[in-house]
Amino acid sequence: MSDGRTRQQPTERGTSAHRPSSREPLCREPLSRERIVSAALQIIDNEGVDALSMRRIAATLGVQAMSLYNHVGGKSDVLDGVTEFITTDMQLSRRSPGGWEEGIRSVAHAFRRSSLRHPRACELVLTRQLSSPGALPTINCSLSVLLDHGFDEAAAVHALRLLIAFQVGSLLREFHSPGFKGDEESVVRARAAYLEGSGFPAVAKLAPKLAVIDHEAEFTFGLELLINALRQYAPEQPRKPEQSRRSEQSGKSERPEVPR
Repeated sequence: MSDGRTRQQPTERGTSAHRPSSREPLCREPLSRERIVSAALQIIDNEGVDALSMRRIAATLGVQAMSLYNHVGGKSDVLDGVTEFITTDMQLSRRSPGGWEEGIRSVAHAFRRSSLRHPRACELVLTRQLSSPGALPTINCSLSVLLDHGFDEAAAVHALRLLIAFQVGSLLREFHSPGFKGDEESVVRARAAYLEGSGFPAVAKLAPKLAVIDHEAEFTFGLELLINALRQYAPEQPRKPEQSRRSEQSGKSERPEVPR
């Protein structure tokens, strides 16, 4: 006999307890700076820096935008975090087994490889690296290589800035322009034909070489030129007696003066 009240139907286990929907996660990974930076890098890799916003990061993580500010200071802080992640990924060794030349090569090529693993973040890394505290280990590594091998302080700073300028320019060019290697015959032939018919004699003459763009080879060529130029400012090696006599007779230093 009914008492006039509606009875709640039992569940399969005989209780009326709420069972979570299959769409509701049983647990969610706690929000952290690392998760936020990882989500930001994913967005940049897929769509570019312009697509990044705090709301977009929050949507990717399935949280409210305001909750992000418990872990990061804002978009600029997130961008610094992305830069730090990429530069940390370079895994630089503190000391190079060879001389300063090998140390500079190691840092430069590691920076290039790490930047190009995330090509859409490449420009971000290049333009923010000096303003981001997480990028300072890279700068410290380059300076240490030079100082440890006897470069004076002024020369080390000038060399660092020269190397940064070279890397920024070459990597931005690589990011914004396609490469055409010799094995891409149809593309190279089309480019060469266009250049040969340009009406400019020097361009037409060198069209077959200009048609091939190997960014890695260009980077290595430029880096070796810089290293060769920096040898003028490297600590003087012990010289043979005849070299010392010639230097004394000329009354001139073989090492150029470093701007202060």
